[in-house]
Amino acid sequence: MLTKEQVNKIKKELSDEKDRMPIILGALGDPGRFRIFKLLMEHHDICVTDVANVFDITVSAASQQLRVLEMLELVEKMRMGQMVCYELKKDNPIVKQLIQFLRSNE
Repeated sequence: MLTKEQVNKIKKELSDEKDRMPIILGALGDPGRFRIFKLLMEHHDICVTDVANVFDITVSAASQQLRVLEMLELVEKMRMGQMVCYELKKDNPIVKQLIQFLRSNE
């Protein structure tokens, strides 16, 4: 059984963390966003129109899905003239963990 000090230490550690993993996993629970994430794992600098064409969805729908991934800091947006392209934020530790997990389960 944990002591009162151990319980307080654990509570402090948990409250100090910015545990966004449930939100991220919830977002990737959407099949469309999950497929886009996997596409970005294999291909870099994918433009919104490319995502729309690959998945036979509208550019607007692709943009909305990518915007969610961007808000969660899983992808980063790059402007190339009038085109908007995305790639995974590979410096994000959560993205690294997700990639490792997904590749180990292929």
